[in-house]
Amino acid sequence: MRKPSPHLWTLILLIGSTLFIGSRLFSEDVAPPEEAFEAEIHQRPDSPQPAFPQIAEGENTGTLKLQVLDSRTGEPLLCRVNVIGADDQYYEPSDSTLKPYSLHRLGNRKEKGPFRYYGWFFYSRGTEAISLPAGKTRIEVCKGFEYQPTALTVEIQPGQTYQAEIRLSRKLNMAQRGWYSGDPHIHLDRKTDEQDDIIFDLLEAEDIKYGQILCFGDINKYQPTMTTQLTPQMRGMGEESIRTRKDYSIISGQEYRCKTYGHILLLGARRLVDADGPTTDPNNWPLFGMVADETHALGGQAVHAHGGYEREIYADFAQEATDGVELLQFAVYRGIGLEGWYHILNAGYRFPALGASDYPFCRALGDCRTYAWIDTPTATRDNSPSITEWNDSVRAGKTFFTTGPLVEFSVNGKRPGEEVAITTSGTTPNTVRVRVKGMSLLSPVEELQLIHQGKVVQTKRLIGTERTGQFHWDVELPVEQTSWIAFRAWGKSVSERENTELHTNPVYVVVDEAPYASPASLKWLIGKVTEQYEEQAAREFPQREQVLKYFEKSRSLLEQRLEKYEGEAE
Repeated sequence: MRKPSPHLWTLILLIGSTLFIGSRLFSEDVAPPEEAFEAEIHQRPDSPQPAFPQIAEGENTGTLKLQVLDSRTGEPLLCRVNVIGADDQYYEPSDSTLKPYSLHRLGNRKEKGPFRYYGWFFYSRGTEAISLPAGKTRIEVCKGFEYQPTALTVEIQPGQTYQAEIRLSRKLNMAQRGWYSGDPHIHLDRKTDEQDDIIFDLLEAEDIKYGQILCFGDINKYQPTMTTQLTPQMRGMGEESIRTRKDYSIISGQEYRCKTYGHILLLGARRLVDADGPTTDPNNWPLFGMVADETHALGGQAVHAHGGYEREIYADFAQEATDGVELLQFAVYRGIGLEGWYHILNAGYRFPALGASDYPFCRALGDCRTYAWIDTPTATRDNSPSITEWNDSVRAGKTFFTTGPLVEFSVNGKRPGEEVAITTSGTTPNTVRVRVKGMSLLSPVEELQLIHQGKVVQTKRLIGTERTGQFHWDVELPVEQTSWIAFRAWGKSVSERENTELHTNPVYVVVDEAPYASPASLKWLIGKVTEQYEEQAAREFPQREQVLKYFEKSRSLLEQRLEKYEGEAE
């Protein structure tokens, strides 16, 4: 067997204006700098030292023939696999069209969560032949958030072939309950049928029902042509681009980017936005509100990426110009964070949040994803819902977003994005019944939180098998006025870093048909819009006055709302 090779890892970073295009997203194995290695990600919990991908050669090797099968159908199953040899190093098949997507070639972005054990996985179509050093070999298989991860230890003999079979079981079928998983932020080329097949293989391996495959442009110069975009989408856009394989669907969209205002996801639109001209400096003009208007006219929705980078998003939501915010990414709440999002909700705006991976600029495809509830469950329809139905549910906030845990959350029987109407009667206090039923197969949950109008009003610490299994929680919650209620679950990694996160969108409780907005949150948001106004006022650029008028309008709308609700409070 060959001596351990240098560390194998192509670290892909998106810095400034990205320098790679399309098929150049991945390259041959290269040795990373020492500081790039993060033991928590790649070191098996029961291993005394870190390990790396290797190649087995020489006389003291054997072959593992592995089959991963669906326990229900007996068919080969697309999945994610780690194979750890007797030397405690990682091994993979020598040749596969999925090889470029293994952890040490694509993704695995340094210093980004979730911080949990991933090994050095490769993607498999369920049948593999792997050369290994002789001795005890561990096989680890997982598939998304709903399958039970499974491991098997076998003995490899020199010069011999060992036949191993692993059957993987879906522990929880969320689609049967009306919940469908999706990753709305994926960057891969779509030029050919073969590339579509690869994308479907990756989605199926991670059990992501709906994938939105996005092109993205230069942050300093925008041109509305697909040939100028990175990860080009050459199969059409919007409904024209939809392809389906079994229960999995993909659609092409766009990420429109700049440094000044942030990034924005344009989902479901039938073409690229013109963005006010053949060549545009997106750092000056147009504003995202205008881009969103064009996207809506093209049949799509506009969602602030990366938490809005805490920039123009504060002006856009105030004018109800955009449709939501990609909040959970890298296992953290980015940009405006939970604080900013809670203030927006407290101000009386229904502004949905979601989770997405930004693959391959992340740890793994779908490491953060969104589950959307679609009214008609699979059991009562012939086919799975369309990806446009999934987008409609996302836009309505009928979702939760997660790095692993799964949940069914309701308030008086209503799900996230829905409304509970209460009529006050006599002197009896208003209460609602909150029900939580969940499960986490991949990472431990430490604490459950009930969020009411932006405050954690009740918590529950999990112990024992609840942390990596099923959990239940019922709460009777007093409600005095119109407000919102959401649920969060979280847990840290072994090194106390970001790992387990789940958050629902709110259920809205309307008391006596009376709307409400928090004056304190409105003042906080007015301050944020003012900060952004001052940043733009300090710059010199041709459209400066138009931009300032836009921010002034947003501030004025918030001030009018503040005047109304401060007056009612008095």
